[in-house]
Amino acid sequence: MTTVAAGSRLLVQGEQASVVLRALRAAQLEGGWSVAVLGDVAALQAAGLTGRTAVVEFPTENGPVRLDAEVVQADGHFLLRAPGLRAAAIVEQRRENVRALVRLPLRGTVLAAASTASRPTTTRSQAGEDIAEAGPGVVLAGTTESVSGGGISLELQGADVAAGSTIYIEIGMPGGDLAPAVLTVLDHDGSTLRAQFVDISPLDRERLVRLVFTRQRAELAERRHEVESRR
Repeated sequence: MTTVAAGSRLLVQGEQASVVLRALRAAQLEGGWSVAVLGDVAALQAAGLTGRTAVVEFPTENGPVRLDAEVVQADGHFLLRAPGLRAAAIVEQRRENVRALVRLPLRGTVLAAASTASRPTTTRSQAGEDIAEAGPGVVLAGTTESVSGGGISLELQGADVAAGSTIYIEIGMPGGDLAPAVLTVLDHDGSTLRAQFVDISPLDRERLVRLVFTRQRAELAERRHEVESRR
């Protein structure tokens, strides 16, 4: 299932110009889909996009997707909708939650711990040191190891958070600002966690996905350079 989150940035590509719209509500790009959008009416009209079919790039949980869409006005709102239920070829369809190695600093806290019914109160790190299991209110600090649009893996400093716990973190983004998020811990190995986003703004999710794609392009360029240097 391909979903567009509320607030997502949608790029409508016209023959004369491209126009950026914002999704007003979350929508699923399945069957006879439609997406309520907010945008500059004058810009749409100037680009000749109203009342016609155009190619639209949607950021989704599966990565950027390009689809044919009709730009229409209904009930006082602009809509992007499937033209006769026909989708254009997907130019860049990625497998769900494409992941890449991205190191970013983070800080946060435990919001809710997992059930303690059959869980020890301490675990041992790879170095053999006892690490206290983190409960609600425990401060977290560390770095991301890998990032995707659906979640992250992270290395924490001196804290062990059990699978099933809910954590709040602030990820330090390039440029110095923060991306706050709530996550559920899926599994852990000592201080290394794999967690899924429960609450993150669509814009911050999109920024993380862009970092993933940037990293993938950089890795591809490095591999090409290595191949060419061996020739």
